[in-house]
Amino acid sequence: MGQPLTPQQELEQLLAAEQQLNEGGQPAELANVLRRSALLRDLSRLEESLAACDEAEALCRTLGRPASPALELSRAQSLMILGRQEEALAACDRAQQLSIGLGEPLNAEVSSTRGKVYFMMGRFEEALASLAEADSICAEQGIPRAPGVAINRGNALSEMGRYEEALAALDDAERICAEQGLPLPPGIANSRGVAYEELGMYLEALAAFDRSEQLYREQGLPPHPSIMLNRGAVLLGLGRYKEAFSAYDLAEARIIEMGLPVFPGIANNRGMAYQRLGRYEEALAALAQAERGFREQGLPVWPGIVHTRGNIFGKLGQYEQALEAYRRAEDMNREQGRAEDWQLYFDRAITMFEAGHKAEALAEVYRAIATCTKLGVEQPAFIMETLQDWMSPKPEKLVAEQIASQPAAVRAVPDSEKKHDVFICYRRNPGKTSSMLLQAHMDMHGKRVFRDQDGLLSGRFEDALKDAILYSRHMVILLTEDFLRRCREDPADVVRQEIATALHCGTHIIPVMMEGFAWPKPDELPEDIRALTGINAMSWSDEFFTAFIDKLLKWME
Repeated sequence: MGQPLTPQQELEQLLAAEQQLNEGGQPAELANVLRRSALLRDLSRLEESLAACDEAEALCRTLGRPASPALELSRAQSLMILGRQEEALAACDRAQQLSIGLGEPLNAEVSSTRGKVYFMMGRFEEALASLAEADSICAEQGIPRAPGVAINRGNALSEMGRYEEALAALDDAERICAEQGLPLPPGIANSRGVAYEELGMYLEALAAFDRSEQLYREQGLPPHPSIMLNRGAVLLGLGRYKEAFSAYDLAEARIIEMGLPVFPGIANNRGMAYQRLGRYEEALAALAQAERGFREQGLPVWPGIVHTRGNIFGKLGQYEQALEAYRRAEDMNREQGRAEDWQLYFDRAITMFEAGHKAEALAEVYRAIATCTKLGVEQPAFIMETLQDWMSPKPEKLVAEQIASQPAAVRAVPDSEKKHDVFICYRRNPGKTSSMLLQAHMDMHGKRVFRDQDGLLSGRFEDALKDAILYSRHMVILLTEDFLRRCREDPADVVRQEIATALHCGTHIIPVMMEGFAWPKPDELPEDIRALTGINAMSWSDEFFTAFIDKLLKWME
């Protein structure tokens, strides 16, 4: 059995058949014209796809036939991709009315398309209702369910913050494909990556986007620009800013190449990257561009634009503007039917605290915690640590307490001889990505950083590495899951020797607890690094990375 035709190959065969009909003086066949419209849409040739719909409509008039429901459905699908959502809804309505007028059974694909249009418009509850209607039509007519319905359901659930349900819907889509012997739609992996990103599973998200792009190419289709945009968002979360900007540029170029209006989310994501880099004026300009784009395209403005703007105003000390932005973002989430944003509440708490409104800040932290519980989101340890810091009767002494928790040095190196501000101690797997992100932000704050970029995992303890620790003011230890296990088992472990050297020479140690890390009992560690368990530690935070860096810098004072 030969390989299935790619859309381009099938289109070429179809055009050749139509040319033969034309040369023989025969009219085009309606089914062929509609198939051409679908193939052109798959190939992102959307204006040509719409022109084929117009051609099909003219053919119906010539033949004295009523317009075809399939014609209006194809038109709706192309209009949707072009961002002309109101026109797409009207085309869906015409398709359904034509089916009823012709006495035909309702087409589940019309309800599915309407559901996707509602999703694109941010009307998520209506989207879920239309998708449920599509499944009901299939059940009533005894026809197989379409995987696209489950994919679109997963997308809507993800936007509503119901990530586990979203992943279950995408699993359902894969099962439908397997049961019906259908090729796997590339959009499943793309949508799965979005859910993974929201759950903080960045490496899994990147793998899903790579898989989606691979499936597009294997099926002879151009990869959708949303993959590049989504990949950029993950790279941003990982602190790989240069790669993130490149991904956004690729997404924008691909959209322009397709003849589509540029999705405003690209400008928004650029704004978020500028904000993370502390380039606030550029960030505000990008966010303003994004908001204009959403409005000009008739799309609901994404609340994250206004939320990010609030973060920036807070960092600039413009507290009233910041709090107004948070209030507006919260209202927008509610109006658009989105999940409560616990991250917004905590960001607002930070701004309140910095503005001197301690009581209001504490109340907002409790609100963030309660919302995490309600949404089933695992509460970040960073929130509780921040709450404890704020509730301390003398928060200014917290840094002094961290310094006091350092064990006495055996042979201290004078501060005047220090060459590095920060030595980053980490396990190459899985700590490399976090170490790179931390180094980038330490560099941005003017810190001289030494990071073991070659990850010496075996062999003797290199003198150069030992000297780097001796002549560093601070050692930040990224305590990933099972970080200390190898220290217990292998006396020659490089990380163990790094920590032992820092303890010996009095380098100020800041342990940072990553997700999944748990402290062993002190007597479970070798004697030369046992004192590590008595040093005050902090938790890493991806969600509130700016606040995490601020706290880390205070501990370095």
